[in-house]
Amino acid sequence: MSVKSFKFVSPGVFINEIDNSFIPKSAEAIGPVVVGRATRGLAMTPVKVQSYSEFVTMFGDTVPGNGGGDISRDGNKQSPMYGTYAAKAFLRANVAPLTYVRLLGTDDDNATTAGVAGWKTLKDPGPNTAAGNGGAYGLFVFPSASVASTSSLGTGKLAAVWYIDQTASIQLSGNIYNNALRSGLRTNSGIGKVFSTDSSYLFTVILSSSLQGQRKVKFGFDDSAETFIRNRFNTNPQLCSTAGAFYPSASAVRYWLGETYEQTLRDDSTVGVANYGVILPIAKNSDATIGPHAKRQSSREAVAGWLLGRI
Repeated sequence: MSVKSFKFVSPGVFINEIDNSFIPKSAEAIGPVVVGRATRGLAMTPVKVQSYSEFVTMFGDTVPGNGGGDISRDGNKQSPMYGTYAAKAFLRANVAPLTYVRLLGTDDDNATTAGVAGWKTLKDPGPNTAAGNGGAYGLFVFPSASVASTSSLGTGKLAAVWYIDQTASIQLSGNIYNNALRSGLRTNSGIGKVFSTDSSYLFTVILSSSLQGQRKVKFGFDDSAETFIRNRFNTNPQLCSTAGAFYPSASAVRYWLGETYEQTLRDDSTVGVANYGVILPIAKNSDATIGPHAKRQSSREAVAGWLLGRI
């Protein structure tokens, strides 16, 4: 009843209406906590997500598995990421937020050498002979315009890294640099030897293995061309694991292409032009057991690099 309906009969007595029509805000709904893998996002930390569109922005979309593909660039999508499906199902209902904890790989306390996270090729980098190959091998590219004389190649850049596993080898092939100096180097392939690109500005690599025999592969660094290096070589390291474990046995190989640095070559205007190249093993000094071919390490907390002030 309104206050105006009351008749004041006692002096000094006042009546105030209390409005109870306002409903106070209820506590926010508490959604579930989902722990699982994701393609990206903050890891090993609970993150509250309000909607599925926000989840995709933070952690990526669902992954059904059996993805294969370019693991070095796109991540491992071989096995399903069930946590992403659980998050999608709940958030699409729009009943409450969800807390997601993205997992990264860690080693079990009882893991043996074979069970440690990361990878290590079964052979270490060998001497400058194809038979001794194994480990990480890099292609270093020198623009033909930088060649100042027959004794200097100028400044080169690391363009690509192959990881060579058991019973396999890699060699660069083509026209050897500086024919006047090729005395004793009658072969047209090898490692530690400099070769030029062909008339189409493509390099040629010879891959040999007990599984696939010997084959020649022509490639370049133009990512818009069919001959782009990442289109021409295997980029899935899982194909070097036990045949039939993650993939059909017929797909097994003994190498994979890891890092490529085509943007660096583009910045130097060395894509689509004549170049020289050499393949060399990558290892730490004389210790061939240490290098990029031996990356046995589980996940760890992020750390900042060195910050150097200007002097």
